[in-house]
Amino acid sequence: MSKTQSQTYFYRPSWMEVDLDAIAANLAQVRANLGAVQLCAVVKADAYGLGAIEVARWLEQQGVQRLAVVTLDEAIELRRAGVHCAILNMGAIFPDQAEAVVEYHLEQMAFQSDVMQALNARAAACGTEAVVHVKVDTGMSRYGVSWRDAIAAVEAFSHFRSIRVAGAMTHFPMSDGLDKSFALLQMERFKAIRSTLQKKGISIPLWHMCNSGGVLDLPQAHLDMVRVGLLLYGYYPSSDVNRPFQLQPAARVVTRIAALRTIQRGDTVGYGRRFMAEKEERIAVLPIGYADGYDRKLRNIGEVLIQGRRATLAGGLCMDACFVRVTDFPHVRPGDEVTLMGREGGEEISPHDIARKIDSVSYEVLARWGRRLPRVYLRDGKVTEIRNPLL
Repeated sequence: MSKTQSQTYFYRPSWMEVDLDAIAANLAQVRANLGAVQLCAVVKADAYGLGAIEVARWLEQQGVQRLAVVTLDEAIELRRAGVHCAILNMGAIFPDQAEAVVEYHLEQMAFQSDVMQALNARAAACGTEAVVHVKVDTGMSRYGVSWRDAIAAVEAFSHFRSIRVAGAMTHFPMSDGLDKSFALLQMERFKAIRSTLQKKGISIPLWHMCNSGGVLDLPQAHLDMVRVGLLLYGYYPSSDVNRPFQLQPAARVVTRIAALRTIQRGDTVGYGRRFMAEKEERIAVLPIGYADGYDRKLRNIGEVLIQGRRATLAGGLCMDACFVRVTDFPHVRPGDEVTLMGREGGEEISPHDIARKIDSVSYEVLARWGRRLPRVYLRDGKVTEIRNPLL
């Protein structure tokens, strides 16, 4: 982005670029691999930090027919933004929230009898039906009716006249690791439940259990639908999964050098004095910090890209700034762009690179980039929209 564009649309010289063409390309590759299996695009956590409204609208334009979130607020935000396709709320709700599910025409993950009763009553009062996906706990131990009790539970739920059970779902805790034994056990449990219900004459249209890891490594578990998030945004869930696609990373986090300092031997940098110069050094101050989602554990080990080359953080991170050693970059100037995550030239700092340094996962790295960073949306390399929640 040019300096003029940055000044025109937002004031702070730090932002995230989101390549919509990359998302479309990744979606096309995943779809081609799925055949007739339906795809539910996961846009929870603000589309993993990329911006749920814009990403959801774009996915809907690409023909995606179902999106998934994990809170009613996320679902309602999309409805109010004009998203019309099916939206599945995968998060748990309480009975007094049934009204919102019906009012906003949402599909709701459910497994509790009192929630089912509330959904049924509200839908009946409105002369409509509540659409649910019954959650079965096959081993994650988070949400859902136990796989041991699932048959009886679904039989009971099927008697609610104003509820339509559109799906049955479960979730893998370990689909992206080398050891698939537990995932295969979950699959067998889930398929056995489906078989028993079918013999009892209870038909549920959509059975789904695969996340991105399952999509890649467990084709036998694709069933009727898969739930895909990270792959759409251009990243594999781990280094252990199959990599059949040439994914295009969709996100790039950028800032500009705000100041340059020349320090002498013995001088220190930042809070805690965690960097001490052993000789004369040149330090660039970047106006982005841990309040923006850039992890403090990156002190002295984090890397950024300047002029297509890697440079290392110097010292600890502030809430709103960090420091980079640029002694070997004699031509940098205030205002020059710096890439914290993403590609620049032939180099890339991926969410996985950052995650390894902070002992985390790429999902967290992506989702933590905060609302102070405007999201700049690109198509054909040109800015099509900028979303700045602060203005």
